[in-house]
Amino acid sequence: MNVQLGKYKGLGLSRPNIIVKDEEINDYINKIREQYKVEVEKEGYIENGDYIAIDYDGYYEGEHIPQISRNNYHSRIGQGFFLDKFENNLLGKRSGDKVKFDLVLPDDYELKYLRSETVQFGVKILSVKNQMIPELNDDVVGRFKIEGINTIGELREYVKEKIYYQKIMVESANIINEIMNHVIENSKVELKNEEIESLECEILEDFKKELKKRNVNLEIYLSYTKKTEEEVLKQCELEAKTYLTEKAIIEKIAQIENITLNDEEIDSHNQLLYQKVIHFLLRENTK
Repeated sequence: MNVQLGKYKGLGLSRPNIIVKDEEINDYINKIREQYKVEVEKEGYIENGDYIAIDYDGYYEGEHIPQISRNNYHSRIGQGFFLDKFENNLLGKRSGDKVKFDLVLPDDYELKYLRSETVQFGVKILSVKNQMIPELNDDVVGRFKIEGINTIGELREYVKEKIYYQKIMVESANIINEIMNHVIENSKVELKNEEIESLECEILEDFKKELKKRNVNLEIYLSYTKKTEEEVLKQCELEAKTYLTEKAIIEKIAQIENITLNDEEIDSHNQLLYQKVIHFLLRENTK
């Protein structure tokens, strides 16, 4: 494979100044707190969003219907678990209340003989609860199950480092893409048709396997996306050419700069060589 490298050193790209703001730390911590919500009894009246436990019995023409009756049923008001008209009869009630009401079931109800029919419900409200996010203190932090983190101060430092690392990874990926795009655009790589075709077939087969995992085949995918098989093949060809071009450039830079692997690294040749060359390119092209 013939590779003529363009400029790949001294591009003078600036490394980003990574700053983690207090608001970002607070938002991250709040997301952790969200995972540790606790349910607390509500003394007031039922509102949208409340968590309830109820016993309810349904009757049609005086006969008890087990299919529309439940004991100790847990639900959340306003989330579509019950018919809106059912829930509307519970709003404004409180724990311990008993409610009776008539309800016309919809014309697409699962029990055909009850469609569009009027049924009677008796409901006993067992409990009404809210989910509360715990206040942030050292005791709560200790429940977050983050190894070595037991205080608010330790948690903030942990989160700050985590966000910083995430930002570094994103910015590094952006710079790497910029460097590689520049090198590819200014280099000439002659690829062999048989290599392209072989990898193109592999990419297509991998794509089909991914579709199969989602219980979809290529025909369904094409129908849904309104793409042609030729367009999919063209995309596979493009991915094959891009991969092979980048691989050839990486190997050429490694050869010129004498970037090698030791005996223990040989088994993971492709990935480790790529990483070493990328580290070299970052060092040589950023300031």
